[in-house]
Amino acid sequence: MRSKRYALKQALLLLLLVPLTGCWDHKELNDRLFELGSGVDRLDEEKVLLIGQFMNPKKSEEAGGGEKQSYFIETGTGKTVSDCLLDMQLKLSRRITRGHRQNIYIGEKTAMIGISNDIDSVTRDPDSRLKSDIWIVKGGTALEFMRMSYQLEKMPVIALSKLRQIIGKRTGNSLLELLVEQNVEGSGSTLPAVEMSYDSKLQKKTLHVYGRAVLNRKLQLVGYYERLESAYRLWLTGETDRMPVTVSMSNGEGSYSVTISQLGSKVRTEIEGEQVAIGVEVKGNAVIVESTAAVDFRNDEILRTYETELNNHIEKAILDVMQKAQKQFKVDVFHFGKAISRQHPEAWAELNSHWEQAFSDAKLTVHSNVKIKRIGLQGAPPNKS
Repeated sequence: MRSKRYALKQALLLLLLVPLTGCWDHKELNDRLFELGSGVDRLDEEKVLLIGQFMNPKKSEEAGGGEKQSYFIETGTGKTVSDCLLDMQLKLSRRITRGHRQNIYIGEKTAMIGISNDIDSVTRDPDSRLKSDIWIVKGGTALEFMRMSYQLEKMPVIALSKLRQIIGKRTGNSLLELLVEQNVEGSGSTLPAVEMSYDSKLQKKTLHVYGRAVLNRKLQLVGYYERLESAYRLWLTGETDRMPVTVSMSNGEGSYSVTISQLGSKVRTEIEGEQVAIGVEVKGNAVIVESTAAVDFRNDEILRTYETELNNHIEKAILDVMQKAQKQFKVDVFHFGKAISRQHPEAWAELNSHWEQAFSDAKLTVHSNVKIKRIGLQGAPPNKS
């Protein structure tokens, strides 16, 4: 009996030692090459260019000294992304590891043709990371963008991840958002857009987050929303909790800026035959953060006038954003189709097959109910008399 217990203990001890044996697949760290960002450009109808930005292993192994670049770029070409990856791997002595990739960049011309094949390669590759952000390079190529240096980060590809956090969006979720949007009834998709520009004063190229790129149901780029337009869209879809707005007074007596919080939105739809009517209601609480007008906001009549101007401004701005999607993009990026399918399921069964056209012909209305709750410093404006 004792010998059996002893044998059992020895067997358990051996099993506990198995996880401590190290790298089970024999791929040591010094045999791996970590890709932190990748890009895709289409060279012609049959050839794709894949770009990878890799951490420079020699730089990370050095104890210090020198200004050697901490990353390098390699490319591969082929008919598909998988072909490109193989071509790229044959140029590198270490195995490409894509599990740490944070951002994927797609050139504008490539996005216009369509990115469905590129997304397919990402979702099927077991080495790819689904928690990645996909960016459309407005007015440029992925290669041009990835060759840019960025003074604040040793690895330029992670700069956009930090910028995305600053503007209030979670990182690593735009790919998942895209996959989810593909299953929302009648909905188009959007992806973050980045733009390269030349600063004439500093005489250098720089980058900035432009807004959102709008894709149709075939995942083809059809246009862009700039930064504020993108923010209004997020208000409608319930994806933001703060909205900055600057209003110019209709009487020409200056302008003022507010920050709106506690945002809310409701969508009501009506259907008469083939005619669709979509009504949007938005609400929130505003704080005045700046004013160029010589007014005292402690006066209730003045405050109500400014509140009315604010709501008029918001209604026009949101309507312009909706009509841009309706008339220019012809893509529903507000989940209006989903609202109709929930509110009028029988009518949606008829509209679903031609929703893009029905949305383009829909009647749109906006009502804003934003209240100014705080006016900042009490008393008369310190810089006005």
